[in-house]
Amino acid sequence: MTEWIMQNIDFQYKQSEVKTLDNIFGSFRTGRSYQIFGNPDSGKSTLLALLAGLTVCSKGFLTFAEKELTSLDRNTYRGREVACLFQEGSLLRDSALANLEMEALLSSGKSDKEELTKVLLSVGLQKKQLNLPLNKLSQKDQQLVTLAKLLAKKTAQLILVDEPEKVFSECGVFFAMERLRRHCLQQEKCLLFTTQTTQSVKFADELWGLNGGKLLFIKEQ
Repeated sequence: MTEWIMQNIDFQYKQSEVKTLDNIFGSFRTGRSYQIFGNPDSGKSTLLALLAGLTVCSKGFLTFAEKELTSLDRNTYRGREVACLFQEGSLLRDSALANLEMEALLSSGKSDKEELTKVLLSVGLQKKQLNLPLNKLSQKDQQLVTLAKLLAKKTAQLILVDEPEKVFSECGVFFAMERLRRHCLQQEKCLLFTTQTTQSVKFADELWGLNGGKLLFIKEQ
């Protein structure tokens, strides 16, 4: 079991006089899924960015596998240990297969085209679509590529999804989240996703909330 622990964490943007995150405590571990509720601008994306190693806290400690994240090479951590999907997306303008190949090379240094092809087909893409430029794919199919990227990153222990109702709006949030949760349970990964609604609540083992910069445990289910 691997665990991410947040202790006394503050985060404040330089241009702001108000803390986005204020004295945060929380722990998340592999083999479980977590949903974090919050209104717009409540700090949900900031929390994911901290866990992804994209930024560092202003105060406090975030540990991964009993090591402070700031003591690690965050580029290596992010490349190997984390698969994340933010609302702005992260796809290259290349083909669906090239997107997965690049992710595999960055995370493990090797790429198995046959295995990556199987992942893309498993989410519903057609074989004839795999080498097409992304702009030739529908919005639905592009979202299926982002789902496949999350599933294909073998080294990742933490999967982060910001607002699944938005990033999987066309391909189906229930389809995508069911696949992700099953994948994380089978592969002993941690799934953490943020939301403004209760639409995806059944895919979480624990419910948390962000309000006024505070992270609060709601319940286990």
